[in-house]
Amino acid sequence: MASRWRKALWGIGLLVTLVAVPTVVFWPEFSALLQFLQADTPPATPFAETLPPPAPDYGSPESWAALPDRPDDADVAPGQERDGQASAPVDVFFIHPTTSFSNKTWNAALDDARARDITDHDILRNQASAFNACCRVYAPRYRQASLGSQEATPEEADKAMALAYRDVRAAFEHYLRHQNHGRPFLLAAHSQGTLHALRLLEEFITGKPLRRKLVAAYLVGMPIPTDVFTRTLPDIPLCASPEQTGCVLSWNAIGPTADTRLFHVHLHRYPDGKKESIVGKALVCTNPITWRADETPGAREAHLGGVRFAMAAGAPPRLDRALVDARCREDGWLVITRPGPQAYRELLLGPDLYHVYDYSLFYMDVRENARARVAAFLQDEVPHPTPP
Repeated sequence: MASRWRKALWGIGLLVTLVAVPTVVFWPEFSALLQFLQADTPPATPFAETLPPPAPDYGSPESWAALPDRPDDADVAPGQERDGQASAPVDVFFIHPTTSFSNKTWNAALDDARARDITDHDILRNQASAFNACCRVYAPRYRQASLGSQEATPEEADKAMALAYRDVRAAFEHYLRHQNHGRPFLLAAHSQGTLHALRLLEEFITGKPLRRKLVAAYLVGMPIPTDVFTRTLPDIPLCASPEQTGCVLSWNAIGPTADTRLFHVHLHRYPDGKKESIVGKALVCTNPITWRADETPGAREAHLGGVRFAMAAGAPPRLDRALVDARCREDGWLVITRPGPQAYRELLLGPDLYHVYDYSLFYMDVRENARARVAAFLQDEVPHPTPP
């Protein structure tokens, strides 16, 4: 019931958006709304009896939503900001969230037109582009677990997520072999993408030489228990200050009245294969105004700006500065004050659940913070002369 109620609210919000402000967010995707509302049940055919979509070829540009050496929507920038990828000294490997709302398939094909449109023209613009001032943006397409697959039993849903991760891992391996060339890098992700990014940290980075090249990991939009960093990633700390490097940041934005029980279905996987509920666990929370992992409030006056890019091509929107206050609650949720502009309240997953806007509410804060961490990392990499 909770899932259907959540989707109904989301769908009503999306319908209002489509009717009232068709140039702002999702108007080309009216059929995606219908898909979303129908996705409260898993696919009818068991995972094992379905043929997965063709695997991506990461040697082909078509298997990437964003690449730094071609035009795409990760290149946009608001106001007086500019895309700096051409001279950026660092990369970002960005993993997009769920953009397939179907319950007809377990994993979305790379040529799913609806999912591609949302990925390319909403997610790249409102999330991945926040990193283009400091970093060259690489964002793979992958056979993401569809929204419907996430309504299945944990055992069946895991199979769809495992297939999705297999693609993300292949993309990251290709990136390391052919595109990275030894450069420092950030990981960035949202929602489903954050689960895949955590596995990349486990398999490729913690305890390995690549750890030295990690500037930071922005793993947003998924509740992450703090014990992940003692049990799974012991050499990768939580970021405790605005310029710390080699660390992880995460937040989940809610308002004061949000019912977070909707997220209690989430089970976190540990390396021993055991899955545990997040219920009762302390959760990671980085305040994207203060950039500290404590309960110190971030004042509205210190908020650098949110932004909502139109899904259709158009002039970059203005920054909405001093938009919200933010505070990490003791249970690990980022509680914000209600943003004034309707653009940040159109697609709520339920009352006061700002999941869709985890990045865009703090777009300029993320942009400036990524620049600061890159600068700090590069400063530490520069050999300093030994004093006489």
